[in-house]
Amino acid sequence: MKRFSVSDPSFAARIETLSGACGESEIETAFARAVFSLITEPGDSFAGALSSALSISKLLELEIERADAIKMRSCLAEVGALEEIETKFTDFESSLTEARQRWAGRLKLNEVSYSLDLAIRTNARLIAPEQKDWPLQLNDLGLATPHCLWVRSRTDLAVLNQRQIAIVGSRNATSYGEWVSSEIVADASSRGLSIVSGGAYGIDAISHRAAIANEAPTIAFMAGGIDRLYPSGNASLLERVMADGAVLAEQAPGAMPTKWRFLQRNRLIAALGEATIVVEAGARSGALNTVTHAHALEREVGAVPGSIASQASAGCNRLIAEQMATPICQVGDAADLVLGKQGWFQAEFEGLGAFETRALDALTSRAQSQEQVAASAGLTSKEVSIALGQLSLLGFVEQRDRGWVKLPLEREQRP
Repeated sequence: MKRFSVSDPSFAARIETLSGACGESEIETAFARAVFSLITEPGDSFAGALSSALSISKLLELEIERADAIKMRSCLAEVGALEEIETKFTDFESSLTEARQRWAGRLKLNEVSYSLDLAIRTNARLIAPEQKDWPLQLNDLGLATPHCLWVRSRTDLAVLNQRQIAIVGSRNATSYGEWVSSEIVADASSRGLSIVSGGAYGIDAISHRAAIANEAPTIAFMAGGIDRLYPSGNASLLERVMADGAVLAEQAPGAMPTKWRFLQRNRLIAALGEATIVVEAGARSGALNTVTHAHALEREVGAVPGSIASQASAGCNRLIAEQMATPICQVGDAADLVLGKQGWFQAEFEGLGAFETRALDALTSRAQSQEQVAASAGLTSKEVSIALGQLSLLGFVEQRDRGWVKLPLEREQRP
């Protein structure tokens, strides 16, 4: 393999164009993230662990020089991460060897160069977790957080950090599913939510179209490279998505969609949405995989019930029967999972003190640490501790493994 580095002026110029990074350190980081989006498969937790422990540019440097396990351990020890990594991956040397077998075939000068050229030709942008436009919800994925996102959009990327609701379902949607999707999206859009889905045929496409019709931003995640609008039959729709929303991919340009990448793409949909709504899903639908990811992230899940005679609703009905999803019995129930019940908005804070009001206003159904709540609410650590304790006693909030969340209480339960 020919050695290469971001110090190559050609690479540096292209990365600066794609990411807007400036300064040697920023460009090196963006370049390393672009390379790892090429050489790793989505959800590679070993790569995630190493890049979290070391700087990703340092990890790339070690990969290019093929540093042995002894040097890798030494670098991890220097940053105090060796014990944690060896606890997660008990046979570190085997994990490293296997990872390099997966990555080596793609870590080539011509493939990196081709990928960057494809991105430039398709007017794509690269955003990394260090940048302001990065959707913070994705960080909940931990070691499976994407190295970067490739974006095609003709609007301000602030859209990525707006409040989102994920709508997923069967590719073989019935007229009932199409109608329900359109109505749910219309209601959610009117209440300020953006729509995220996977750009596929059926419920995905209906949801994107309904968002566009209601002049709401919508986001579509690709399972392959951002240069490949897939499925091709939805290319014109995805072009329209770019107008006021965005088409996203975690794989580098040029990557082909595969079954594994579709399944891993679903974790991004679940992470970006504050709630995932399944409109129609057969007993073995891929939409149910998105639900699995949503549960792992402690996101809200809703399912639209359907006829017991409809195979298209078998998966939804089972989710409801097994209490794995909230039944969506009225159009507004979907957005309520994100925003709370209609009719709360004026009475929600009645009877609460200033600290409690500010803390509750800062909370959503997405888990936040006490420090994050304090920063959002403008409270001291003591003030937010008092506020959260009181809100918990009143049944407004709950502390979970990942942090504090706002609970969807019925109006009559309000004090």
